[in-house]
Amino acid sequence: MKRAWEVYAGVLQAARARGLEGGDEEVAKTLLAWPKERFRALARELGLKEKYLRHDLLPVAFLPEPLQRALQEGLPLRQAHRLHRLLKRGRLSLEDLLGKDLEGLLALLAPPGQVDPSAPVWFFPPEPWEEALPMAVAQALVLLYTKEGELVVDPMAGRGTVVEAACALGRRAWGGDIAPRGPRVERADIRDLPKRFRGEASLVVLHPPTFQTWLQEEGHREEAEERYGEYIRHISSFLDLCRPALAPGGKLVLVARPRRVLAPRDLEAGQDFFLAPLERALAEADFRPRRYHLAVSQDGRQDWHLFVGESGEGGGR
Repeated sequence: MKRAWEVYAGVLQAARARGLEGGDEEVAKTLLAWPKERFRALARELGLKEKYLRHDLLPVAFLPEPLQRALQEGLPLRQAHRLHRLLKRGRLSLEDLLGKDLEGLLALLAPPGQVDPSAPVWFFPPEPWEEALPMAVAQALVLLYTKEGELVVDPMAGRGTVVEAACALGRRAWGGDIAPRGPRVERADIRDLPKRFRGEASLVVLHPPTFQTWLQEEGHREEAEERYGEYIRHISSFLDLCRPALAPGGKLVLVARPRRVLAPRDLEAGQDFFLAPLERALAEADFRPRRYHLAVSQDGRQDWHLFVGESGEGGGR
């Protein structure tokens, strides 16, 4: 599929082939001033919808240079127009756009305290609870993968951030944890999840123990070379418990926070596999890998990795 900028450039080329002269803005103004029938004929000839040509493509000629350059680099056309509207309303200045890459521009679109779910990297405001999934990230997941009224399940809910986000966005939600730390979280064991939900959830968010946590609690019972495989089986057991809860086509989000530093004793205890066990566990389970999201705090101190898998025929089978 062609990028919007390539389609836009093709329109200008076709216009100039018909004898229109001048810069891009002048050519665009001339085309927009054409009689409706003539304009409609041009759109048909180019294989474009008339409204798309008039209201989306040709206005590219009037965008400021930073946005035009970003379009050439792959910025979605819709987001370029959103940024332009913010400029015209005075909510952004031209200086805000200068020197930013695509990720930086997309971050400007997120309201305070939220992230833009369509952005390649989610920049969220720092929160005091570093062990809990940030609210802005939870909101983005709920918005991306559910609709109003659908069920969101978090069987390792902790403080209940995902449950709170889902309820605030008009979804049904349930959260459980063996050591709940939030008012919306029930005391419940993930092993009981298949008895509670069967083929009902549109989204399950799973935050399993990190490799280091698992190693400290029970991993030292295995030989060093066996710990990697055992950890994968540990995660896979949680995936097996979550699968029955999902509706057909439902999504499971596997949440991870990797370690950044290895100590000599870590190497002696085996290998630290960062994100690899999570990717492998999802791929080996009965989930189709769908997407990966990276969420980073605006101060750069926190990062969350989100692996999204899709259920097949549904958990009720």
